[in-house]
Amino acid sequence: MPRPSWRPRKLASLGSLVAGVAHELNTPIGNSLLMASTLQEKTCHVKAAFEAATLRRSELAGYIGAAEEASALIVRSLHGAAELVGSFRQVSVDQASAARRRFDLAQASGEITATVMNKVRLGGHSLVLAVPEGIVMDSYPGPLGQVIINFVNNALLHAFDEPGGSMRLSADPIDEAWVRIVFEDDGRGIAPAHLARVFDPFFTTRMGQGGTGLGLNIAHTIATTLLGGSIRVESTLGEGTRFILTLPLVAAEARPVEEEGRLPA
Repeated sequence: MPRPSWRPRKLASLGSLVAGVAHELNTPIGNSLLMASTLQEKTCHVKAAFEAATLRRSELAGYIGAAEEASALIVRSLHGAAELVGSFRQVSVDQASAARRRFDLAQASGEITATVMNKVRLGGHSLVLAVPEGIVMDSYPGPLGQVIINFVNNALLHAFDEPGGSMRLSADPIDEAWVRIVFEDDGRGIAPAHLARVFDPFFTTRMGQGGTGLGLNIAHTIATTLLGGSIRVESTLGEGTRFILTLPLVAAEARPVEEEGRLPA
């Protein structure tokens, strides 16, 4: 029996995510439209009073106060919408935009972590790379890089209360067909009540503080569809967090049919 394509699963996940993004965007865009229309109405009223030379000082002061409040709300709302759209753009990793090739995991990991190392240093943290050479994959290094970058960004946003945190990216082959990649930090850890929800779309404990709740959901979607593997999280409060990726060395669509269904823990 032929291996089922990852496309139907990916499209189902993407459809659900699109609906969720649309729902989440309704609030900031609706607020912005309401404030903008109110501001437009007040501006027209003040303009008419000014042109008729009937504008009172109290009216002008009231308008300035209302305009200041409305513009601040519009800016906050549109910033929130921009964060959601920016995160959603990461989902566009279909076959047309995700180049597949053979690559050494150690070299790719070095290139991936180099793109975020400046952000890590600016935060006063460290990121150690422990990926041995010789693990060759036939897969999608771009989307894999997005998953790892999302892990780093998640740690920078949620794991550390102050500078001095450390992160580590490691990998080891499981057998001739699979590799395990682990990203871990020594931060505050995840509360048990939140642990089961970390991959849910829009779940974040930092909404409005740089968190959109899409980073780990996108990582989960990429890992389990395009990359054809699995992802799980382990965490204890006060002892840090570990994200474990189990990926095929050869991405699903090019793997032999007889290997169907074999996915190590």
